[in-house]
Amino acid sequence: MRVVTSDGVRLAVRVRAPEGRPVARCLLVHAMMVDARTMDRARGPGLASTLAEEGLEAWSADLRGHGDSDRPASWTYDDLVRRDLPALIAAASADGLPLVIVGHSLGAHVAAATIAEGARPRALVMIAGNVWRPSHEPSMRRRALKGALMTAFLASARARGRFPSRRLGIGTVDEATPYVEDLVRFWRTDRFASREGRDWVPALREVRMPVLAVAGAGDRLLASPDGVRRFADAFPPGCVDAWVVRRASGDWDADHMGLVTDVRSLPTWRRIAGWIRASADDAVP
Repeated sequence: MRVVTSDGVRLAVRVRAPEGRPVARCLLVHAMMVDARTMDRARGPGLASTLAEEGLEAWSADLRGHGDSDRPASWTYDDLVRRDLPALIAAASADGLPLVIVGHSLGAHVAAATIAEGARPRALVMIAGNVWRPSHEPSMRRRALKGALMTAFLASARARGRFPSRRLGIGTVDEATPYVEDLVRFWRTDRFASREGRDWVPALREVRMPVLAVAGAGDRLLASPDGVRRFADAFPPGCVDAWVVRRASGDWDADHMGLVTDVRSLPTWRRIAGWIRASADDAVP
């Protein structure tokens, strides 16, 4: 199916329905440099398929410029927050079925920003969700590395007119330069804010909804458990459940992509489905 944004961009959505009436609808939003296929791998069970098996309807969406969605010449982070997610949320909420957003990495923090802008799904699941900010990085070594990577990220995008994820072998989708500039701005200003300067964090402190923040113990750079926890702390105390998928707890030391693409995360996906079912009917905390 296709969902059209306020500026006319057509977003592709793949729907996996459960056998019976769904308890809730999950809007799955992917990471950067990839597309919605990561949310339901072709080989073996995937996250979207698992949610459907657990009685939930799964909508896996491609953001603009990714997968089967339209590919504008360029786009910004704000376009994802103020155009793509609102259109997807409106379509997924149209029939009144409880809506839970399940975002991975980029999808998680774009969903948080959209909620700060006023969207109100029933609940939010953030898988490896954090924005790179110096104040969210307690490790001086990682902080220095992230600063260097951000400089290289921006230089490469500006030199080529787009960040060449495919050429570098680190993704399947190239990212637009203005979008890259926005991520670098978050890092350099230490603020999670829109292009005109609206800080989304104070708005998140006023949001009362169930939030699940999932991190992988093997994710040592992109979304470490420390970073995921600090990003989730933007929501009010008592709203957030935080999980770390690790071997010591009987799972595995999940890495950044493995949280949504590796079959070893199947027990976690089932736990997420259970959390969503419980949250779909919960009162606001």
